[in-house]
Amino acid sequence: MLVVVSCFTSMVVNAQSESEVAIAGTPYLDEVYAKGVICYANKSQVMPVRYNAFRDLIEYQQGSTTLVLDPNATIKKVTVGNFTFMPLPYESNGKSKYGYFAVLDSGKVSLFVKKKVVFTAFKRGGQLDGSDQPAEYRKSADTFYYRIGDGKLQEMGNIKSMIASLPDKQEELTRFAKKEKISPRKEKELIQLIKFYNSL
Repeated sequence: MLVVVSCFTSMVVNAQSESEVAIAGTPYLDEVYAKGVICYANKSQVMPVRYNAFRDLIEYQQGSTTLVLDPNATIKKVTVGNFTFMPLPYESNGKSKYGYFAVLDSGKVSLFVKKKVVFTAFKRGGQLDGSDQPAEYRKSADTFYYRIGDGKLQEMGNIKSMIASLPDKQEELTRFAKKEKISPRKEKELIQLIKFYNSL
């Protein structure tokens, strides 16, 4: 039996209103619910979950009802399939808010990625041939963040400035980044860089 904890912001998701209109794509990383684990305080719950990247919400099922978890400090982490999400504070459009970030690596420095889906509304005659442009959800470019220890989440800018913000091993990291030609926009390369630093 599932007990909905009061520290969670829970609400019924109105999926019908979106499905009544023909919309291409999906707001989810994966539409299919996966076995997930929600960890909070000193307890955890196992249930079907999925991540709504458009709304930045974790959705979970309680019987035939779909409920959501807003990102907030009371949630420790949520495992969804191969992803582990942590709700963390960050700056967005000059305001501080909480969001779900997927953990890519952790240690002295932790690396995170923000998965995004954007929505484009229906436009009549929007294409070059004069036909309508359908409404659609589409994946946007990932945004990478890092955190030194338990410090503030920082958006990944360029590799040079990221290395300069680290407390030590800057020369070793600079040589490694140059040798491996690390790009601040490529997930595998960033993981490689952070793993190297955490191994020093």
